[in-house]
Amino acid sequence: MLGAVGAQTSWAQPVQEIPQIVSMADSLYNIRHHDMTRQMHQYRVFLATPRSVPADKRLPAALYVLDGNAQFPLAVNAIYEKWSAMSGKAQSSASLPVIVGLGYPEAKAYPLAARTRDYTYAAPGDAFAAGGGAANFYEFVSSQVRPYIDKQYVTDPAHQILSGHSFGGLFAHYVLLNHPDAFDQYVIGSPSLWWGNGAILNDAQAFAVKRGKGNALVRDSSATDSAAIDSGVFPYKDKDTVSVTILQGEYEENPRADPNITPERLARIQKRNNNNQMSARQLDAWLRTRGVDSHFMLVARGNHGDVIPAVIEMAARGALDNKAGQENKTN
Repeated sequence: MLGAVGAQTSWAQPVQEIPQIVSMADSLYNIRHHDMTRQMHQYRVFLATPRSVPADKRLPAALYVLDGNAQFPLAVNAIYEKWSAMSGKAQSSASLPVIVGLGYPEAKAYPLAARTRDYTYAAPGDAFAAGGGAANFYEFVSSQVRPYIDKQYVTDPAHQILSGHSFGGLFAHYVLLNHPDAFDQYVIGSPSLWWGNGAILNDAQAFAVKRGKGNALVRDSSATDSAAIDSGVFPYKDKDTVSVTILQGEYEENPRADPNITPERLARIQKRNNNNQMSARQLDAWLRTRGVDSHFMLVARGNHGDVIPAVIEMAARGALDNKAGQENKTN
């Protein structure tokens, strides 16, 4: 159980002030941004590339952070803090990751309309009419962002991480179900599994994986495809098992334990969950039964916003963790 950190009340509107990157991070990273357009939508890709390479030329991980306006600065700061706390010996055996923030050219930390559009899957009903763009946003990331990043800096193709919270966690889960081989680590915080009345998981009951060559996983071709799972995709072939970390706040899982819960807020939570959709803890168990290396972590005394620092912490830790036997070298 992780200790709670952060300052957001239960399911409140997000703080819209963009965090600042600590000035000392400039000693480690070249930091810039690049604006892109897809289907008349404007995006801003934040990029932090290491100023130096390890002595042994090890390729760095690539950490992709959703809600980049707010969480890219948090990720840079977390990596700087962790790197600075490492001994010289530890630094020599590690490599700084490339950090990519997927954001928007707006002055808000969390542009609500844009992230609702991009991070959610299509679902029937007026309550979900503002969303549905997850497939398009994935195509933007895969066809425009990642090729751009690859031209800027060579990263380890076997150490690609996707991190997201709330709607961002829902999108990360969408990618995991539909394109799990796109990343080999997923850090999913407080995923909005209630979206579409939980349909992404109801549909995904057809999703099944089985052991493949080299302890890899492959999509079970006998499983019936659904609206939540792309047709004809057979992931995990000839690569290590995907790793997933799912985080949730203690008071998200058990709102009655929250000392500050109000009857009105509890009623809204119960109404949202009235379809008995899968919980984050149940999602972890569901993934493990299908062969995914999944782990669940509870943020002690945490509400929705309190999970964000924990997500960044886990993503930073994974990005700095060197895989055993890694032999990739830069030219």
